[in-house]
Amino acid sequence: MPDLPEVPELLRTAVHALGGKERRNQLTMASAVAHSIDTGEHLAVQAGTGTGKSLAYLVPSIRYAVRTGRTVVVSTATIALQRQLVERDLPRLAKALTESLGRPPRFAILKGRGNYLCLNKINTGLAEEPPDTGLFDAFTLSRIGREVRRVTEWSSDTDTGDRDDLTPGVSDQAWRQVSVTARECLGKSRCPVGDDCFAEIARAEAAQVDVVVTNHALLAIDAITGIQILPEHDVVVVDEAHELVDRVTGVATAELSGSTVSAAARRCLKLAGDEEVDRLEGAAENWDALLDELPPGRWDAVPDGAGAAL
Repeated sequence: MPDLPEVPELLRTAVHALGGKERRNQLTMASAVAHSIDTGEHLAVQAGTGTGKSLAYLVPSIRYAVRTGRTVVVSTATIALQRQLVERDLPRLAKALTESLGRPPRFAILKGRGNYLCLNKINTGLAEEPPDTGLFDAFTLSRIGREVRRVTEWSSDTDTGDRDDLTPGVSDQAWRQVSVTARECLGKSRCPVGDDCFAEIARAEAAQVDVVVTNHALLAIDAITGIQILPEHDVVVVDEAHELVDRVTGVATAELSGSTVSAAARRCLKLAGDEEVDRLEGAAENWDALLDELPPGRWDAVPDGAGAAL
């Protein structure tokens, strides 16, 4: 392990390089984070505005990653903070600490699969299929079609496939035509273009860096489902921790409605026979009818008729 300056010295170097002023509370927080990392203890910090908490947790995190060769995961609740960390805070901090650490710290952002372009959809022409026409008027369908064509052209030029790198952006309806959720993805080994998958490339790059910036939802998926999304790590910094419970609950909760089953049936039209699709549509209608009859509330036991509908 390389012999590196201690956290107070690194923090002082970073603050001066960034043109800031040393703050006692920031040093206290950074020292507490460093102690927590060294001992393996959990730490909860409530830091007021102006503390400079990003530097206070990034400096000890980067020092640990460089010293041990292990990745540190920083999880946030909002895309705005992720961008701030990756586009502003971490580049400036990496430059400020390069000399002290002996090399520039490396970092990457990791998002959910739906944030990346799906080359399989583009290459197979699935992206050209219009969304459910019953939900949109002709003008909206025309706009979505133009946006999808623009994204298709962009797919040949982008190195990341990241929606945030597309300027100007496109509507959610258009992006859904060119992306997949984790549940819809075929998986790298089964996908014809799995080796070129933007989401998989982002995951591979994240495994080679010191700090990975992700979001609470991906952190929850990695922890709850057993699907390894994040690189191997033993230190996690949860920023915006007051949002964590809701995001984890959202990941751990599944929703089943008649409309989602009907949507699944429509997506199966090219993959299954008419009889199977009709049965699925019928199941959606039965489920909707059952839910209309039952009072809203928690089920501690499956109500009469619900088993058959399910």
